Amino acid sequence: MKAIAIDAQLEYELQELYILSKHWASDINFVEDETRILKDILNKFLIKMGTLQVKEARNFEKILGQQDAAILDIKSKISKFLTFMEPLVSGAKKEIGINLIEKFTELQAQITSLSEYVKVLKKSLFSFTEEVMRADGAMFL
Repeated sequence: MKAIAIDAQLEYELQELYILSKHWASDINFVEDETRILKDILNKFLIKMGTLQVKEARNFEKILGQQDAAILDIKSKISKFLTFMEPLVSGAKKEIGINLIEKFTELQAQITSLSEYVKVLKKSLFSFTEEVMRADGAMFL
């Protein structure tokens, strides 16, 4: 792999890449908050559900637990990527390799995938909750 010497334009691009990468942390915090809210909703309804709904609710609970693990993994990867980027942006390291773009692209794809999956999960959980409420509306009054 051949290293590339950094010029002014490349330095600007690296700074922009670093800023985008730092923004990922707030994106993941948002996804984490959404997951926490979904868990809260699920736990409040789990207490009031009948036996058929409990099975489905437990499935949602399992999926949300998996999302928590994925969030922690991505947070760690973001931190490592930012640590990797800091010397490049600060000027301490003047050569970069192609693996920078590969790492950035892979991490960005994972974050996008996680965010999209949580959106789908939220929609599904809200639909499930709505069905439960319709099935036994008196239970929620």
